[in-house]
Amino acid sequence: MKILAIADLHGKFFRLDGILKVCDPVDVIVVAGDLTHGGPPVNAVRTLSILKTFCKRVLFVPGNWDPPEVREEIRKHAIDLEERPTVIGNTLFLGLGSSNITGNNTPCEMTEEEIENRLKDVLNMPQMPRTVLVSHAPPYDTTDMTPAGNKGSPALRKALDRVDIIICGHIHSGRGKVKDGAWVINPGYAHDGQAAIIDLESMDIIWIDSAI
Repeated sequence: MKILAIADLHGKFFRLDGILKVCDPVDVIVVAGDLTHGGPPVNAVRTLSILKTFCKRVLFVPGNWDPPEVREEIRKHAIDLEERPTVIGNTLFLGLGSSNITGNNTPCEMTEEEIENRLKDVLNMPQMPRTVLVSHAPPYDTTDMTPAGNKGSPALRKALDRVDIIICGHIHSGRGKVKDGAWVINPGYAHDGQAAIIDLESMDIIWIDSAI
């Protein structure tokens, strides 16, 4: 199974033209949050319509910049993994949206205690051969390094032995692939034309960098 992973578009939907132009066919698109930068919902709808011309199956979680009205609109066009865990083939996709506290008072943030409690519900699912957690925020000390240090979630770090793969975003400079119990993959800053194609069988990644 091949996934096109996108995170942190922040409303720059025109970037998708360049990303999709160089993208091989995939089985599913995964959006790891921040489709918008506080809205409006119409930007999210426009983004999803572009994505669905490329691949009809789109899974998402909201980011800390996707307010509730955006999330409600996205749900009409794509699968919200927090609301609807999804099985495709032998793979279970789970979702954890929003982010840990940023200090910037963005629309959707949670304390570490809230993340830990949410994860108890999210991970309370029957075992599958492969489990992919799509999370906007990264686990602490993985793909979360910033000039001010590691900014990932310690509560999410505790989930590294509960899933096989975590696809995340949030840290725009945190692009990469790390094996730390689970594979942790940040596809990059879609706002600047970055994305990734992930082969779940081989765990090979094609990194996409579009200048459009």
